[in-house]
Amino acid sequence: MPWSCWGSAAGRKNDLLTWSFFAAVAFAFLDWASTWKGWKIRLYIAKPATLLFLILWTYQVTHWQGGMLWFGIALVFSLLGDIALMLNPRYFMLGLASFLFAHLSFLVGFNQLPPPFTVGTILMAVLVGISAARVLRILKPGVMKVPRGKRFLTAVVSYGLTLTLMVLSALVTFFRTEWSLLPATLCACGAVLFYISDTLLGYDRFVVKVKHGQSYVHLTYHLGQIGLVTGAMLHFLK
Repeated sequence: MPWSCWGSAAGRKNDLLTWSFFAAVAFAFLDWASTWKGWKIRLYIAKPATLLFLILWTYQVTHWQGGMLWFGIALVFSLLGDIALMLNPRYFMLGLASFLFAHLSFLVGFNQLPPPFTVGTILMAVLVGISAARVLRILKPGVMKVPRGKRFLTAVVSYGLTLTLMVLSALVTFFRTEWSLLPATLCACGAVLFYISDTLLGYDRFVVKVKHGQSYVHLTYHLGQIGLVTGAMLHFLK
């Protein structure tokens, strides 16, 4: 590869890491420390600030052009969901709805072109489906115990299906010829971490309390968001 190409690639990487990215990472660390230590006031600042600076970062770098528009919209819905879940447990359904729309936006962003129909993608769909079914079986008894359990279960299943499709769409990028390896890996890891975060959140809420469970939920959630949007930016900017 010519030296000019190496320089161009390095330049794109340097342009990617703006001050807003480092601000998002700094607030993410503050959020993780706040959940671990129980610093509520700092948490109320750090949690929305992390997503706010991620939104600013993606817009600074890409101006949400092309497919990045949908990833930007997903971050906005995620911020609304974060605020709803942070304010009061009675806003749980509002937060769930916000994140459902976030995953729908991710779905549109990943599927700008129809997904390839191959043996690999079919096997991937089967594995992701089996995983989601096992998670639902574990969470279902606890979900049914909450007020209006059947209605609540319907909402949780709808959200879980959307999340599962988002994860599958991210994993399928490995089989898309228009996606290179690094962006696909970042998006796939980000989606899986997001999935782990929501699974931990559901387990901690509906099955049994996990020591420092919210810290692990926030850690995997933020790393998941960063992986998703970083991979998407590398893909759409190329």
